[in-house]
Amino acid sequence: MEYTDVKSQVEYGLEKVDPNRKIEVSLKDFLYLQNVLGEFIRFFHQPMHYETLEDVNKFLGDYKNEGAFHLLSDVFYTKFQYRDVFPKDIVEMIDNSEFQNPNSPYYYKP
Repeated sequence: MEYTDVKSQVEYGLEKVDPNRKIEVSLKDFLYLQNVLGEFIRFFHQPMHYETLEDVNKFLGDYKNEGAFHLLSDVFYTKFQYRDVFPKDIVEMIDNSEFQNPNSPYYYKP
């Protein structure tokens, strides 16, 4: 089985989308997304923030608490639920896995 890097996972299939197409989202939700991503950058840009696995676990938390993973899940599943944000043709492409790389990311290795 072939494995890919994170960038390849994120960019897979995006060439199918016209870069000039736009969507509309609320400014408040977009700022929320910006702030969540900013916290990930603030934490991970400095290796001293995550010297131990405990440091990473404390930052990430889990789906049910107020850790960073909870915030990221809120963005993905609530504020930017793709069926509510994207045009119908893009929703169909997502549903048809057209943006899902057929090769697993490297961290799926057994």
